[in-house]
Amino acid sequence: MPAASGPDDESKPFQHITVLLREVVAAVERAASLSTVEPQWVVDCTLGGGGHSEAILQALPQVHLLGLDRDPAALTAASARLAGFGERFVCEHAEFAELRQVCERRQLPPLLAVVADLGVSSHQFDRPERGFSLRLDGPLDMRMDPSRGPTALELLADVRLEDLADVLYEYGDIQRSIGTARILLEEVQAGATTTARLAERLAARLGRTRSIHPATQVFQALRVWVNGEYRQVEALLEQAPGLLAPGGALAVISFHSGEDRPVKQTMAELAKRGGEFWLPQRKPVLPSELEQQQNSRSRSAKLRVLHKKSHQDAEPDAPDDDLDDA
Repeated sequence: MPAASGPDDESKPFQHITVLLREVVAAVERAASLSTVEPQWVVDCTLGGGGHSEAILQALPQVHLLGLDRDPAALTAASARLAGFGERFVCEHAEFAELRQVCERRQLPPLLAVVADLGVSSHQFDRPERGFSLRLDGPLDMRMDPSRGPTALELLADVRLEDLADVLYEYGDIQRSIGTARILLEEVQAGATTTARLAERLAARLGRTRSIHPATQVFQALRVWVNGEYRQVEALLEQAPGLLAPGGALAVISFHSGEDRPVKQTMAELAKRGGEFWLPQRKPVLPSELEQQQNSRSRSAKLRVLHKKSHQDAEPDAPDDDLDDA
């Protein structure tokens, strides 16, 4: 049975440990040192609990910041956290695929920076009713925006075996995807329609061959599918560079190869052609050992930064071997 949602649920604080905080702020500060655009606007495309936004607003008192998020709970929490910044902070319920649309509607100038943290928030994992957790039993929902679109269970009720196998292979890197898809559908049809119950049944049938839970990649693939996450990333990478002011920065944190690969490739391609963009460093920025010890969820995080060349034209060319395997 799913965990019951009691009256206390909505009063629980939105908890999320911000990843690579200092490194993101440093990227925005570097952009501020290179850019002469006025006024200076930053867009945090994944506002979450407001950690990155708060640090940017504190470090750069001249900056205005627009926060976007799909999750109404995140917007509520961040709005309360950042209320003290007054008119310097505004937020909007939107996907980051809507970045250009929102900026045009608000008539924002070219942006000092666009920041995106592609990970799922700790709050979403820790609330059983959101349906992300392997440990906490809840409905098979998995929507980052619980007000829009079908749930994971609804999608599973109407999917072809072959199409589900493609989802598992593409979004979860599951090699025996057709067999895993068959097991997944059989268990759901047999009544494993909550998160912990489904994870338990998948573990029993798939077996534990590695240190991670055998349902981890399945749940990742379902979450990416439900939320159209790769489509969102593609839209962000297509829109954000063209919205930057000279000297501006695009800073993206990813957590698995399916997210990082297009970020790495797009940034490298932009830096190599036309001379309009450059990369401050070839390899991604990783969390320090201390941060990884303090927050285990940060261990797979990678930050990549792309700058638009400023009028000073003093930035180095991107290295030829930017498509690294890091």
